Amino acid sequence: MNEVTVVGSGPNGLACAVALARSGVRVTVLESEETIGGGTRSAELTVPGLLHDVCSAVHPMAVGSPFLRSLDLERHGLEWAWPEVDCAHPLDDGSAGVMLRSIADTARGLGGDGDMWRRVFGASARSFDALTEDLFRPVLHVPRHPVRLARFGPVAALPATVLARAWRSPQARALFGGVAAHALTPLNRPMSSAVAAMLISVCHRYGWPVARGGSRAIADALTAVLVEHGGSVETGVRVRSLSELPKADAVVLDLAPGAVADLAGDRLPTRVARAYRRYRHGPAAFKVDLAVEGGVPWTNEACRRAGTVHVAGSFEEVVAA
Repeated sequence: MNEVTVVGSGPNGLACAVALARSGVRVTVLESEETIGGGTRSAELTVPGLLHDVCSAVHPMAVGSPFLRSLDLERHGLEWAWPEVDCAHPLDDGSAGVMLRSIADTARGLGGDGDMWRRVFGASARSFDALTEDLFRPVLHVPRHPVRLARFGPVAALPATVLARAWRSPQARALFGGVAAHALTPLNRPMSSAVAAMLISVCHRYGWPVARGGSRAIADALTAVLVEHGGSVETGVRVRSLSELPKADAVVLDLAPGAVADLAGDRLPTRVARAYRRYRHGPAAFKVDLAVEGGVPWTNEACRRAGTVHVAGSFEEVVAA
């Protein structure tokens, strides 16, 4: 394989392009928008000069990614910035559940629930790098670390409403619930603890940083690596059919299923095309961008130092929402 076209410059498309280019393949990335990055774009959305991340803002899984770490993106301008407090979850009484990069400090802040917090997440935090070697690979593979995976699996498989019973204080339960809500699925369903288990584990291993200069810095650094290895990116190119693409040995589509069906047309088996067009996206988050002068005057002091604040009430309120 000598030449590949990638349609879509989201982080997955760019990562794919970089991996191919590093192996000697000539790669061209086509992006319909005028800016690259997909969900890792940044723009002035409120007042001039103030950058907002269009989608994702905090990237624990990026800083914890073995692939991204292997690229030395810092050499291409990416700079991670860590808050003093990784995550805080305020409650109506002025208290808050507080998560720090140090699991020991987090446990101390959770009082009587601290030991259980360490018991549930300590092993997966310590072995996070080994876990990613299995969890970031295709589902059907021979595990490289079966014992660690076997320890992590039962925790991840639980409904969040069941795992939350491990803690008694409103602060610990709310802290866990706010992170679990990132799964965007009802928290009484099996596997609804999986996202929380990963995000909490990576926090206690790498923290929850942001990219200095906005999330677009991640896409910019990935693009720099791609160009360094002979690849290219073309923006403002809207592809409506695979027949419009230049000749290549392979085409990679970093697109939603419906868009893939539209582009591929009759090249897809009828059954596959029908399934792609029937695909329905799951629940989403509604995002509001605010320009705040002087910071948010949270009652709880830890919230003022936090990079992420989950304003979602008690664990029971998170579940109900």
